[in-house]
Amino acid sequence: MEEQNSKSKTHKILILVGSILLAGMALFHGSGLFYITDLINKSNTDEFLKEIFPVLFAHPSIHLIGLSVFGIVTLYLNQDAKKILYLLTALLLIDSILAFTVGGLFPGLMLSIPVLCFAFAALKIKANQTSN
Repeated sequence: MEEQNSKSKTHKILILVGSILLAGMALFHGSGLFYITDLINKSNTDEFLKEIFPVLFAHPSIHLIGLSVFGIVTLYLNQDAKKILYLLTALLLIDSILAFTVGGLFPGLMLSIPVLCFAFAALKIKANQTSN
């Protein structure tokens, strides 16, 4: 019985780590909104870009917070958690590939950690279900 509890604890810890990292990245990215918006407004870019830039800059932060919330929701699901975790893994894998190409090495690596956390958590849940 104690072994079952440690197995179920492992996937919950992985989900928490992945979700906390996503929320932290969202807050870090969002903290630069006013600084970057001020730089864009002082530049000689088109007025259209100056108007839409804050929304475009805030979107990744909102996206990461949403994915983090979905991760937290899986903590309260039993059998269906692995389905959501597989979806989160796929979405974050796409995000990390985009981050490697657009943002560079650091954002790509930081997004790769939650990918691994959610993937291993889903595999742990699947392993627990097959052993029961």
